[in-house]
Amino acid sequence: MAIMSNMPSDPIAVTAFTRAQLRVQAPAVRWFFEPAGKVSGSERSFLFGQMIGSPASVIMGSLCALMVIAVGLFRTGNMVFWLFAISEAVLMSCRFLDWQIRDRTLRGGNVPTIDRSVLFSTLWCAQQGALAFTIMIGNDLVLGVLAATLVMAMIGPICARNYAAPRFAFMLVLLCDLPFVLGAVASGEPWFMVIVPMTPAFLLGAMQIISNFHRSMLLTLGMQAKAIHLAQHDALTGILNRQGMDDALIQITPSPDRQMALICIDLDGFKDINDKHGHGAGDILLIEVAKRMAAQLRSDDLLARMGGDEFMAVVRGMAPEKVGPLADRLIAEVARHPFTLEGGTVVQVGASIGFACLPEDAVTTVELRLRADQALYAAKHAGKGVGRRYGALAPTAAGERRPK
Repeated sequence: MAIMSNMPSDPIAVTAFTRAQLRVQAPAVRWFFEPAGKVSGSERSFLFGQMIGSPASVIMGSLCALMVIAVGLFRTGNMVFWLFAISEAVLMSCRFLDWQIRDRTLRGGNVPTIDRSVLFSTLWCAQQGALAFTIMIGNDLVLGVLAATLVMAMIGPICARNYAAPRFAFMLVLLCDLPFVLGAVASGEPWFMVIVPMTPAFLLGAMQIISNFHRSMLLTLGMQAKAIHLAQHDALTGILNRQGMDDALIQITPSPDRQMALICIDLDGFKDINDKHGHGAGDILLIEVAKRMAAQLRSDDLLARMGGDEFMAVVRGMAPEKVGPLADRLIAEVARHPFTLEGGTVVQVGASIGFACLPEDAVTTVELRLRADQALYAAKHAGKGVGRRYGALAPTAAGERRPK
């Protein structure tokens, strides 16, 4: 049975924003990136895209860390700060290179991955935690203040950049903050113990910020998806409307090795029923007709009400010789049994069909649509309950090849 709201891709209008994907399939890893609600594939791609935005903040974070490392090297002369400096420079270079690779991928029209980005983010936050721990156990007041400032300054950008994956964002916060707390405890300064009871409240606040941002984004995406669904679907039957079918056809790229058929359907006798029994009866009839036709289509086929009693179906991956029998089944299904309206009134309608096949009958979807409409025109003039395929010389019976 056809999915009445089916589209070639998820109908979420976020194409103006960066999209991304997570390539790794390990369940333990993907768990960190699961959203806090049900999202479509397109929405998930949009959320991942938010995690690779703001590359300038990444570079600035590394520069701030290098300044703290430089102060540590100057004040203590400890070689460990040279190791931190080298590691920071290497990570900053890797993240900058990854940024350039993603940028080229986007400019090439492809969807980048976030795998390297999240790996570098994890390593960077772990390094900042290690730096903070090293500083805190050194009992240098100046460096301690700088370490605390650096950790606090990192939390905001981490939350803002990674809220699309709340679990991952919170893990990054922990990697930065917990080593700082452990270093403060290990320093031996009794007053630093005050940091311990402060930490749960701090982490709870960070998690709340991440969760609020995440819920707001999911709510926005949900409202946007609902608005687009309403704009692209017929309020009466629930199937695609003219706008929805137009959008679907625009997204389909014709090619010589891709088979597709476009079927135009017009009801026979609907106007008389609508005029005699009223628009309410006509609405009930249209709903039932849509259900019957959808039952004859596959899950990935498209069905739309184009207006009034006109319908259109798009079937992909079906050979021309099989489209004719499908058209016959649609006609038979509509006409086989009468329809019962409110009050017990029984009415009967039929259907006329015209269709054209790609690439046999047309080169573009626009041409395909025009020729299917021409076939429908021929079917209507041939009599009720007739199916026709587009032909260059003359309309042919449903399922027959047009003359070469």
